[in-house]
Amino acid sequence: MRSRTLICLVAAALVCGLVTAGELAAQRPLPAASGGPLWVSDSPLEDGRRLLIVVDQVTRHAAVYHVDPQSGSLTLKTARDISSDLQLDEFNVQEPKPAALKKLLDQAR
Repeated sequence: MRSRTLICLVAAALVCGLVTAGELAAQRPLPAASGGPLWVSDSPLEDGRRLLIVVDQVTRHAAVYHVDPQSGSLTLKTARDISSDLQLDEFNVQEPKPAALKKLLDQAR
């Protein structure tokens, strides 16, 4: 049910203001049904489609869509709760890792 609501919100956002001169406005906050803002990012893909990322800042859910400019179709590629992701201190990072940088900064103070 939540994903249907999110898809409807994204579709409404596309129709009601994000579409300008054939392109989507990038990184634009929108009001969400939950009362908090949606963060929306739009980027072009090499094949002419658009990559649309939507994050609900209140529920901490993210959804990724591909938008076909020819047909206007919106295809959900992935959606998930990212609240656990946001609690990680480090993941899939290279040297210098964030903890090492923090230690260096703390030592400098």
